[in-house]
Amino acid sequence: MAIQAVLFDLDNTLTHRDQSILAYSQFLAQTYQHQLQHADISLIQAIIRRIDNGGYPKKEWLTHPSIAASVAYALQQELSWNSLPDFDELTQFWFQQFGLSAVAMQGASQLLTELKQAGYKLAVISNGGHATRLTILQGLGFSHYFHEIVSSELAGLSKPNPEIFLYTCQKLAVEPEHCLFVGDHPVNDVQGAMAAGMQALWLQGFHPATDHQPVHTIQHLAEIKKFL
Repeated sequence: MAIQAVLFDLDNTLTHRDQSILAYSQFLAQTYQHQLQHADISLIQAIIRRIDNGGYPKKEWLTHPSIAASVAYALQQELSWNSLPDFDELTQFWFQQFGLSAVAMQGASQLLTELKQAGYKLAVISNGGHATRLTILQGLGFSHYFHEIVSSELAGLSKPNPEIFLYTCQKLAVEPEHCLFVGDHPVNDVQGAMAAGMQALWLQGFHPATDHQPVHTIQHLAEIKKFL
C-alpha cells in the first residue's frame, strides 16, 4: 500500500529526551545560580533522570501526581539552597521551560522538511499532557510541519490503544493502511500502530525488545525513506 501519511511518536523519536534533560538542567542551574550554594548540573540531571525514567516514570519515584511536581520536590530536598524557591514555582518552571529546552533527534529537521516537501501528511501521536506536547514541538521549532498533533490528553486515549491511532487517521482523512508510524517503544508505538492497521517502524536504542519484536527496525530517522 502506498504511504500517504507519516506519523511520529515524540519523545526519543523526534526529540532526544536525555539530551533535553541536560539542556533543561543547564538552564535551571543558570536561572537559580544565585539561590543555590552550588549549581551542580550533574546532580540536577541525575535527579531528573531518576524520576523521569525516559518519560516512563516508575511509581516508586513519583512523590506527586506529575513528573513536574515530583522533580520540583526532589530538587527542593536534594539540592543545597541558599534561598529555597517555592514548590509551585519550581513545578511551573518545568511546565514552562522543559519543552522549550527540547533537543531534536539527529536528522529530524531534515527528514520532516523532505517529507513535507514530498506531500506526505504528517502527525504526532504522543502520550502526555497536550500543552506540554505543544511546548516541546515549539521548542524544537517543528510545529509547522504537522497537520495534526494528538496527545493522549486531547484524545482521551493512550498508546498502545489502537483507537488513538485510528482517531488520528480520521483527523488526517487517511486510511490506516496508508499510514506509516515511527516510534521508539516496541509496544506503545509499534504494536499499537500495527493493531490499528498501520505500517510501523521501531526506532531502536531506547527500549529493549519484547517477545514480539517488530519486523521493521531502524537505527536512524533517515532510514524511514526506505519504507515509503
